[in-house]
Formats: sequence, structure tokens, C-alpha cells
Amino acid sequence: MRRARTIIGLPIISLAEGLRVGQVRDLVFDPDGRTIAALVVSEASWHRDAEIVPIDKVRSFGRDAVTIFDLAGLIEARSNRTLYELLTADIKLDGLLAMTEGGNYLGIIEEIMVGPRGEMLAYEISSGFTEDVQRGKYLLPANEALTVGRDVATFPDGIERLLTRQHSDETAVGQLPAEEVLVLQAAN
Repeated sequence: MRRARTIIGLPIISLAEGLRVGQVRDLVFDPDGRTIAALVVSEASWHRDAEIVPIDKVRSFGRDAVTIFDLAGLIEARSNRTLYELLTADIKLDGLLAMTEGGNYLGIIEEIMVGPRGEMLAYEISSGFTEDVQRGKYLLPANEALTVGRDVATFPDGIERLLTRQHSDETAVGQLPAEEVLVLQAAN
């Protein structure tokens, strides 16, 4: 598992041609599919379309580069309607307010933890600077999100019991020793 933010800035290498295609400028998320949908290689301008790499064309997310199978993996955004709609939907997951259905504040989504194929595994939730410093940030399983919109991500009531503390940058969901997992009781 890795932070989505660590993928941005990595070079993209085409394996078939042995070429550096560019670098990851941004990520296109599919909140409903709970995955990275595409990598943005170049953004749109007044005279050209954005270039993207759909997630199914990615061979691997390495530590130092992203590899794609071949240059056919690099496409213009408008050539794939679904990806173009996600790209232009203006849904930014970092900075999104996290709330329960019943209106209880969970925090602010600061990061998305992703798996080796770009699947969204968890949201890193900040409860505020002081709380983060004293107790650490929370990780909330991504599959628990009910809706993800432009302003708010909603989760089921009682989700607080699934929040786990993140004690360091290297700690990830499923990697915490049993004695370090803090299961929070519902606030009510």
C-alpha cells in the first residue's frame, strides 16, 4: 500500500519502446469504482487535449517509475468518454469533508492509500492539527464510503468503530500489530 500522492511526479516508462513518455502530473480517481481511473500525463490547453494513461494500460507502479505496456496506453482524454467525464468532474478527494449519514464530523480526507493495481484501500483522515500531532491520523477503509461528491464524502453511522490510528507514515491498514490497533467506540 502506498500514498496516492507518491505517484505524482514519477516518470512513465513505455516498456515495449523503451521510452520515457512523460511524468504523472495528476491522478484521475473513480470514487464509485474505488480506483485510480487514469494518470494525467499532460493537461489540456486551448489548442490540445489532455493526455492520459488509463489504469488498465499501467503495468506497474514502481518505487521510482510507473511502467506501461506500450505507447498505445497513452491516449487523448476525449477519446474515452468515461475517463473524460471523471477528469472534468472536478472531484478532488484530498481536502474533502468526511461526515457520517447522521451528520457526525469525522474529519478531512488528506490522502488516499492505494494498492498495487491502483485500487483505493483507505482514506487518511485528519481530525485537526493538534489531534493529529497528539494521537495520529486515522485510516478509514475506502469501501465504506457511501457517497463521494465535490464537497463531502459520507459514511454510514457508527463508522467510527472502524477508524484505526495511523502511528507513522509507514503504518498502513492491515499492517498494524494487533496491540497497536485502536478501535474507537462510536461517539454516541
